[in-house]
Amino acid sequence: MQPNALRRRVAAAGLSGGVLRIVRAGEVVHDLEVGAVTGSTPLSVASTTKWLTAVTLMTFVDDGSIALDDPIARWLPEFSADSPAITVRQLLIHTSGVRDQDCLWAGGPLAECVRLIARSPREFPAGSAYSYGNADFHVLGRVIEEVAGADFASVVQERVTGPLAMTSTTWPGAPGAVGPAAGVRTTVDDIMRFLAMIAGRGESGGRRVVSEASIEQIITDQLGGYDTSGDFAVGITRIPRYGLGCWPDVVSPEGSTIVVSGNGGKGFYPWVDFGTDSYGVVGVQDDRGAQVAVPASQQVVVAAREAIG
Repeated sequence: MQPNALRRRVAAAGLSGGVLRIVRAGEVVHDLEVGAVTGSTPLSVASTTKWLTAVTLMTFVDDGSIALDDPIARWLPEFSADSPAITVRQLLIHTSGVRDQDCLWAGGPLAECVRLIARSPREFPAGSAYSYGNADFHVLGRVIEEVAGADFASVVQERVTGPLAMTSTTWPGAPGAVGPAAGVRTTVDDIMRFLAMIAGRGESGGRRVVSEASIEQIITDQLGGYDTSGDFAVGITRIPRYGLGCWPDVVSPEGSTIVVSGNGGKGFYPWVDFGTDSYGVVGVQDDRGAQVAVPASQQVVVAAREAIG
């Protein structure tokens, strides 16, 4: 079922190719490359970036530099006028009220864009509603820079992608113009290393990147009590839950996450299935728009999970 599903996915979108790779119990159980895309092909992965940013942020929670309920004005005084104060957690779960701005895509310095976000009107008071967007994670990137005293891309490399040997993961554009929300380029080979760490509850290859407690926070639905029914991203993914930078696709009746994903608007769809001790990725770059690209890849993921489950 999986090979046909991927081939149909690639053909229907007119893509140059795609990859479906799955690991179960530490062994590669499926590895299909279609067309010109291979495991080492760099792909723009859109909001899969948010998962990397969230893990990077949580390494600072682990070392005590940041608490999730800290006000961000502690590091970014341009947000000091916000009342109620915007917290780190609210940025991670899209309940901060900050609005997307054109500068997110303009390729300018991160600090400059965040100052513009700070000056712009809020969509709603912090903590009062949920609205998926990219501005939240741009601001998180600046918090990380201020805490670390280094540029965002360097911090991610030092704390996450470097330890995981994700050597082909890059942030295209001028220095300082990174996109902590959706700007990374990576490969299937690299993202599988990241997924191995998530599946290992923060550890991979004998090296701990982030604590088990932080992984639990990352993968757990944080939106209890929020109305997500009218949100555009929830409408696309059909997942009414959100963790820290990722989507709990499937949860148990008790609320424990069984399947979590970091799907992106170009159809790149990495997931971890804790129920079957497996993880995998649909590696495509589909520029037709998230409304089409995400559901198309999601169908492949569901077929793959059912086939190995």
